[in-house]
Amino acid sequence: MLIRLQSGYHFRRAVPSHIRDIVGKKELWLSLGTNKREVAKPYACAVFAETERLFRSVMHLKTELSEDETFIRDELPEDVRELFDLLVQDYQHRIAELQTQYDHQKLRHSMDSLEQMEKLEKARTLTGKSVHLLERTVTDLKKTKATLPALTDIQSQIKDMKAFLAPKEKPSPLFSEAIKIFLESKDTTVKSTVVKSYERTFKRFLEVCGDKPMRDYTGADVGHFKALMEQLPESYGKQRNDTRTVQEFVADAKKRKLPRISGKSVKNHFTKLSGLWKHFLLRDLVDRNVFTGGWQFDTKSKTNRVRWSDSDLKAIAGQPWQFGTISHKTASMIVGIASYTGMRLEEICRLRPQDIQEIQGIPCILVQDHPALKGKPWTEWSAKTEAGRRVVPICTALQEAGLLDLAQRAMNQKRHYLFHDLDFKGQDKKRSAHFQRDFSKFKSRLGIGRSVVFHSFRHNVSTKLRNIHEHGEGGLRESWIDDFLGHESTDKSVGSTVYFDDVDIVNLKKVAESVKYPEFWNAKSLFLSKDKHHIIFQ
Repeated sequence: MLIRLQSGYHFRRAVPSHIRDIVGKKELWLSLGTNKREVAKPYACAVFAETERLFRSVMHLKTELSEDETFIRDELPEDVRELFDLLVQDYQHRIAELQTQYDHQKLRHSMDSLEQMEKLEKARTLTGKSVHLLERTVTDLKKTKATLPALTDIQSQIKDMKAFLAPKEKPSPLFSEAIKIFLESKDTTVKSTVVKSYERTFKRFLEVCGDKPMRDYTGADVGHFKALMEQLPESYGKQRNDTRTVQEFVADAKKRKLPRISGKSVKNHFTKLSGLWKHFLLRDLVDRNVFTGGWQFDTKSKTNRVRWSDSDLKAIAGQPWQFGTISHKTASMIVGIASYTGMRLEEICRLRPQDIQEIQGIPCILVQDHPALKGKPWTEWSAKTEAGRRVVPICTALQEAGLLDLAQRAMNQKRHYLFHDLDFKGQDKKRSAHFQRDFSKFKSRLGIGRSVVFHSFRHNVSTKLRNIHEHGEGGLRESWIDDFLGHESTDKSVGSTVYFDDVDIVNLKKVAESVKYPEFWNAKSLFLSKDKHHIIFQ
């Protein structure tokens, strides 16, 4: 209701959905024209009362008419429709009166404040002169060798007057105390990994700028922090046990001429610190957010991610998988699923037997939320976005590669996940952590550059599908492709349809079967065993 922006306090209230067509707005927004909360609060309460009066009047009249919004908007007689218009106009007049009333109050408040300031300034001037006279008196008394009690009394008066003249310090917590308060407010609302990332950022800021009251940090401190963070090596943060300070990291990077961290990473640190300052700015414990206001970052990606070319695919197809922690069969199936569905790596690694289901006679993968297993909170998982929760029909190539058989075996053996040789690793507790590390080594040893990564399979699928013309035989609509890949559809009317409709599943199956690869890319036998070098999935 009461929102504080840089321009001052504002009143904001959503219009109930069933009367929006009558009022003509989704929300009511009014600038209160002040930065003073003591002025804005009663003003906002008065506006709220008038808004409530409008909503109740409109709803009462709508109930009396016993008609829906379509009738009211399109078919209501002109003389009756005017009743609604009069209610809205009356509300606007009342708000205008409130604005005039509170403008006068603000003016009186300003005048009173000015008068008080003038009185205070006179008192300070008089006190300053008194201090000067009293100090001269003390000097004179010392010359005449006055008694000690008289001197002590006058010196005590001087001390009290100087205390009155001294500027009053505004409260502001130490940075080290502020981060504890801030992180405690985050504990119940965000993941522990996110809290730890905040802690790492705050630790680095302390190293660079020291611990002092929040109000005392200036743009110069922030600029110094930004300059040092931009000099960090590209490898910064990759080794969790590295205890070096920011200054030590930077010195080593300069000495060895290492590539530097991306601007996007530095911006992420600023975003976290800006959140901390905003938290205390709303509580009047800092004067301004020193991390906003035009700081520039080079957020261009240092490595352009590109799709897998046919030559890159040929380079990895049929190669022996050389990592013992994950079998060549698991690695082959994960890569096969990604190359034909465009699913994200963590989505694939978390697949469970119950996520493979037949819908309208078509085998499908259900990308859906997972509740936590008892005593294992890290097993809870949610798709990346609302669109990420989707149905992905399984194409013929993946069926022939044995995906359905793998799901059935996992079901028979009562395994919770399809891929039994994956485990939760790292601070983020991801099932994809080990495979991602091993696959990166695997493709790098084969001479495939940094711009091609596992996620590039998603680029491949998207590119192949979008190169198929929408019209004519075999055409694919953009909304079908968005549904298949879990993208937010640009066509909301079609993209928001129910997946379990017969036509939708048929269209999604058509999309799945449209992903084609050269003959050498056989999902049934992508990688060989390290030891036996035999073709897999025989």
